[in-house]
Amino acid sequence: MKRTYRWSDFNLRLEVKDGILLKNGLTGAVVVVDAETEKSISDSITNGILEIGEERLREFADPDTAILVSSDSDEYVAWRKRLIFKRNEEAHIFTIHFLPTIQCQLRCDYCIQKGIDRGRGMEQGVLERSLVWAREYLEDHSEIDSFRFVLFGGEPLLQKKLMECSLNGFHELAREKELQFWTEIVTNGEFLDESAAGMLSEHEWRRVQVTLDGPKDVHDARRHGENGRPTFENIMRTVRMLVTTDYIRKVDIRISLDVENGDRIPELIRELAELGAQDRINLSIGLITPTFASPERVGLERVIAEKALAAWKVAKDCGFTIPEEFLTGPWCVAIAKHSVVLQPDGTLQKCFCTAGRKEFDFGSVFDPADGYLKDSRFEHWQRTDECIARKCKFLPFCGGGCIYSAMVEHGGPIGATKRFCQKTLLDRMNHGLLALTYG
Repeated sequence: MKRTYRWSDFNLRLEVKDGILLKNGLTGAVVVVDAETEKSISDSITNGILEIGEERLREFADPDTAILVSSDSDEYVAWRKRLIFKRNEEAHIFTIHFLPTIQCQLRCDYCIQKGIDRGRGMEQGVLERSLVWAREYLEDHSEIDSFRFVLFGGEPLLQKKLMECSLNGFHELAREKELQFWTEIVTNGEFLDESAAGMLSEHEWRRVQVTLDGPKDVHDARRHGENGRPTFENIMRTVRMLVTTDYIRKVDIRISLDVENGDRIPELIRELAELGAQDRINLSIGLITPTFASPERVGLERVIAEKALAAWKVAKDCGFTIPEEFLTGPWCVAIAKHSVVLQPDGTLQKCFCTAGRKEFDFGSVFDPADGYLKDSRFEHWQRTDECIARKCKFLPFCGGGCIYSAMVEHGGPIGATKRFCQKTLLDRMNHGLLALTYG
């Protein structure tokens, strides 16, 4: 029986100078065809006879490309099976987001942890029990071969001494278990001096993320300390130190963007470019979008996408590497099998967005390390049923969207069964980034 093919449902299409660009959202493959070839293939598919040379067929229909797929394939069901298989059968990284404190010296109005009881920092006894619990967990899961240790907060450097003890303890545990180990830190950057950088560099330091919200006046109005204390110059001092020393290869700068500050972000990017360290800086833009449903959401998604793409255009012109795609999922630490947020009191959560909110605790290091790190609220794989029914081409880019945002939007745990759709944002951002990259 002759095999027939069709265009993949996950293809994004963009007209470019050299013809038609097709990108498959699942495989990431990008091909460019001339308009005549595209029409010829489309006509052949309509007629049920695919007239294409063997070389081109291999180029388009290879599983690693998947621009063309078998006409009887169900890509959506296959995608979900692949995601679940990867999550369950290929899980080999143990990730701890370690929170020595939820306290922070900044007073950002949009902080996701705003309003929670930030309590005290972690006590030594909790750290010691955490190490025992982690050892028990690793002994129960021999498939784990890598240990990713992420310092998070609040601001982790407010507890620098305990942070140092945790690095020593967990790194030694990884050596004992013969695991590949590396350290990351998410920090506002104010206290990341050379002393702290030197300490981190002793523990396979691979990633640091600091956040800026715009040029000095914009940033200081949004990410300030108590009583409006400015922070921009302190954070820039940290950035300059990191890009002129060898403590870490690159610094990740996350730029928060919303409708309020979006027009000023290009100024910040140009200022960062003046450091002359484009090869030492990874830029990312964190879009602050409405979490609750509102009639304005779609309009805001369009506006935010336009502002973000304008910022990426400036970044590209300034010599920074820009992303080729925009994801709102589909894979995050909250659904990873061997991933956990370890809070200052020893309680465990799946999502760092929920830190400090007791209703999201699912366990504790003071409990036996039985089973895997499961919170059923983050295991609703059927939440993509509506995406599949609608045959949404953006499914590989979002996987149903953020589970935490869905819970907020739909008023509680029931929201975990529902998708969090940002199709307008995904459409505009991904086509826009393709145009910037290849147009």
